[in-house]
Amino acid sequence: MHELYTVLAGYYDAIYSRRVQDIEKEINFVESIFMEDAKREVKKVLDLACGTGIPTLEMVGRGYEVLGVDLHEEMLEVARRKAKNCQNVSFMQGDALEIAFREEFDAATMFFSSIMYFDEEAIKRLFSSVVGAIREGGVFIADFPNPLVMKSSGPFVWDEKRGDETLIITDWRELENASQRLHFKRLVQILKPSGEVRAFYVHDILNLYTPREMRLLAREYFSDVKIYGDLKRELGGNARRFWLVGVK
Repeated sequence: MHELYTVLAGYYDAIYSRRVQDIEKEINFVESIFMEDAKREVKKVLDLACGTGIPTLEMVGRGYEVLGVDLHEEMLEVARRKAKNCQNVSFMQGDALEIAFREEFDAATMFFSSIMYFDEEAIKRLFSSVVGAIREGGVFIADFPNPLVMKSSGPFVWDEKRGDETLIITDWRELENASQRLHFKRLVQILKPSGEVRAFYVHDILNLYTPREMRLLAREYFSDVKIYGDLKRELGGNARRFWLVGVK
């Protein structure tokens, strides 16, 4: 479990290079939420499950003070190297369910569908932790996929470069419709110029939520809850990815 965030942490940005290219658009959208939905000016942000700091550093580059928190120290080591010359950013190892901040942030974020790792009971603990961490009028933002357009698929194979190494990545997914769980499976093969090959197998079990389910869970903790589709400030009938917005 979680090999993608431990032994493969140094390859994470290469594996997700296509998502990296879109991060500017995502933070543009997040900033629109900061300005339109938050009831206070957003200056200080808590980025949960920050990983290697891809969205974290994009927000820092726009003038926000950001603390990135992640469960895996291997990911944080990469993030700290990338942020070596950056100000207004820090990283700490921790569990998003056990953060003990008290009204220290104007907003909290959770990107890359990380919220899918939490089942119903855990997601309630997450919301409780977030509400405690943000100030009155602050906002929580998290993205998650649309389960109604998702199906079992694969294998999907592609390659990426990292220095002189070539990554061959094979993805496939299997859905348990009744339990609304997704088995995300990935084989990462690392080819070195010498001909040496290393292979790693990833199998993560994720939880799927419809917009209605997410709204019902969140409204017990936030004074206002909205769900947006894709990168638009509307739900949208054919959205592939949703954005949960909870206002304290």
